Amino acid sequence: MTSPDQEEPLFTFAIVTDTHIRPPDGDDSSPFAVNDLANDRARYAIAAIARHGPEFTIHLGDMVHPLPHLPTYGPAAEEALSIFEPLREEMRFVPGNHDIGDKPMAGSPAGAVDEASTEIYRKYFGPGTFSFDHKGLHVVVMNSSLVNSGTEMEVQQSKWLEADLAAHRDERVFLFSHYPPFINTPDEQLHYDNYEEPGRSWLLELVQRCNVEAVFSGHVHQFFYNRLSDTKLYCLPPTSFTRQDYSELYEIGPAPEFGRNDSGKFSYALVDFFPSGHRLRVIPTEGRTLGVDETLEVPDPVAANPEREPLTVHLRHAWARATDMPYNGPMEEFARKRARDDYVLLRLWQMGIARVRTPLSDLTDGEYGRRVRDYHASGVRFTFFCPGVPSAPAWEACKADAGMIDVVEFVSNQADLSDLADDLAGFDGSGGPPVHIGKFHSSAHEPKQGSKFAHSVSFGFKWEDRDTLLAALWQADRNRVVSGAAFQVNMEDDLMTRLNEMNDWAKNAVLSAVAVIRLADVNPAEPNFDDDAILGRVRDATALTAPLDHVTLQLDTYADIDRGYHPRHGLLDGRSNFRPAGRFLALR
Repeated sequence: MTSPDQEEPLFTFAIVTDTHIRPPDGDDSSPFAVNDLANDRARYAIAAIARHGPEFTIHLGDMVHPLPHLPTYGPAAEEALSIFEPLREEMRFVPGNHDIGDKPMAGSPAGAVDEASTEIYRKYFGPGTFSFDHKGLHVVVMNSSLVNSGTEMEVQQSKWLEADLAAHRDERVFLFSHYPPFINTPDEQLHYDNYEEPGRSWLLELVQRCNVEAVFSGHVHQFFYNRLSDTKLYCLPPTSFTRQDYSELYEIGPAPEFGRNDSGKFSYALVDFFPSGHRLRVIPTEGRTLGVDETLEVPDPVAANPEREPLTVHLRHAWARATDMPYNGPMEEFARKRARDDYVLLRLWQMGIARVRTPLSDLTDGEYGRRVRDYHASGVRFTFFCPGVPSAPAWEACKADAGMIDVVEFVSNQADLSDLADDLAGFDGSGGPPVHIGKFHSSAHEPKQGSKFAHSVSFGFKWEDRDTLLAALWQADRNRVVSGAAFQVNMEDDLMTRLNEMNDWAKNAVLSAVAVIRLADVNPAEPNFDDDAILGRVRDATALTAPLDHVTLQLDTYADIDRGYHPRHGLLDGRSNFRPAGRFLALR
């Protein structure tokens, strides 16, 4: 997701996917109760999109749920076209596997695409492959079910796609495919939710050779974001139901219907097309419905264009690590699929948060390091932290990637910085990102009262240690490497008073101050699950930032910690859906 914040888009178009509309009288093509809501959920999404007035709308496929060989396909297609009527004049369709037949794959739960299913699809939705131009954008739609089919239709599509992309390689091109080429890595094994080889490598090589700017896909009923060279690949959420197999990505129990009705994840999307990039805005519908005779009166639950928030959030969870999911049919009875929870990233976009804090080891870890660069390509910047001074190789990595790093925090174990003094004296910070100092504050530093003791560690200097810190810093940092210091702000602290004090102190000290706003209780055994209190804290913090020219804010933490020490809620719950404080940021 790239766009200069100050530019106005040339135009905006909409994307909707996986509506899975059924005949008005229902059918037997799904045993799941949530599918009965699909039509009214699609009707709501279409009405919401129409209110934005996009210049055109792309449906990424699975317009209907019954497959082409079922007698209910025709009535479902007619019902879909009726629901789409508010957008039909400028609506374009991408064939999904429910619309035209599955890709050829052993163990697929439905019939593969063939000439008969293609003709049925064409009758209702038009051609499966086509392209058009719109105000400097070349739009290409392909039939992903044909790839690797070995049919004459595949040969024809391949020749057409290669010629079309080659002819427009010096222009800006978006490619739309129902199946995503991959969801985790380009070399992942075959599963139900990607392209098989050799078709996958063929398409990815073609996309790179022809400089395709973005590839948009549906099918998976989950959000994924990937990059391939300069190409961004987006897999977008549905309006209808979530795939229950992806509930394995989350550390708490599944949403209703064993994960199939995760209401926080139903969405449509708007894409702003800029002279020098694009911006994807995924707008949650939260499963809202609209009946046949109803009109849309309530606003979208999440703002279409949230402002950039002046917050850095602590990414404490495994934000980039892929998970091996069980092989469990009907989709994956014979393969072990790996996937990430990319809603962690999507929620940042939706809340307008562009800064995150994570260990410096993430930068040099292969899997995490790749995602660091993917996040940065979408507009996210990083604060990295490490105990003491980083190793020479780690600092070289910081220098090499300084353009995507806000700050590197050197974390000391003592208020007098004696553990860092010698290291700072021999440290050359030139050519690297800014350096701040922080502190491991542990229960060992607290005054003792008899045998009362609780093992606890937190980040940031105590505010009452600020003058001691300043004197120690001037003594230890003779090369003036450090440009800022991080201080704890606890839930019981008066936020306005503390932030104003920090701003005055930092101005006089000629340093930056970082306010680490802790949502945890000081007692590691006491949870903070008070969403109202957390919402108030976040609301106050964002309201107070404007006059603070020497203070930056960190929010600890981004997502719920529901076990272990210092349990607390964050901006997101355990399924990466909004908590009240996160919803507030997204609505601003």
